[in-house]
Order: sequence, then structure tokens, then C-alpha cells
Amino acid sequence: MDADLLRRIRKTSVVMGVVMAVPLAFYIGWMPAAAWIAGGAWSLANLAAIHSIVSRVLTNEKRDKRAIVLAAGIKFPVLYATGFAMLAWLKLPVAWWMAGFGWPFFVAVMKSLGRIYLRLDETH
Repeated sequence: MDADLLRRIRKTSVVMGVVMAVPLAFYIGWMPAAAWIAGGAWSLANLAAIHSIVSRVLTNEKRDKRAIVLAAGIKFPVLYATGFAMLAWLKLPVAWWMAGFGWPFFVAVMKSLGRIYLRLDETH
């Protein structure tokens, strides 16, 4: 996976996630739609934080240990406190939050399967 594929996964997840939230809000309710969007946003923020940490650890240059610790130190308490607040205080439906959380992973799998099926990564 390259950075361009990750960018396309983020873009598709956001656009299609918002598009899918509209009928969800209309037919099921605004709380499930809000949970869907919140779960997807939380998942994308988590993936961005993980990408940031991993790219700082897996580098050929000198590792900035302070930046790695700072990124991890911000990621865990802030991101997980936000997730807790969404589920415990805002009372978002957990099933719809988890569906939104899984949405970017579904998009990643489908994009990867599409690349395999179309043989876009083969060298000629």
C-alpha cells in the first residue's frame, strides 16, 4: 500500500460515508446516522494517528523519539476519551457507531480487491 492508496481510501470513506448517512437519517433516524458518521470519523482519525506513528518509527533517517512519544501520548488519551464520550455521554447507538468504524476498513478491502482483480499492481 502506498500513500496515494491511503489517500483514496480516506476520500472514498468520507464521501460515501456521508452519502450513506443521508438515507440512514431519513429512514432510521438521526441518532444512527450521527453514530455512523462519528464512528467513521473516529476510525479515520485513528488510522491517521497510527500512520503518523508508524511512519515515524519505520524510517531510514534518525528517529525522533520525542515526536513518537508525543504522538502516541496524544493519540491514546485524546482519541479514546473522545470515543468514550461519544458512546457514554452522547449515547450514540453502539451498533451504528461500530458500523461506521468498520466502514473505512471495508473501503480499504474493496479497493485492494479491485486492484488485485484489475491487476493494477503487476509489473509487465
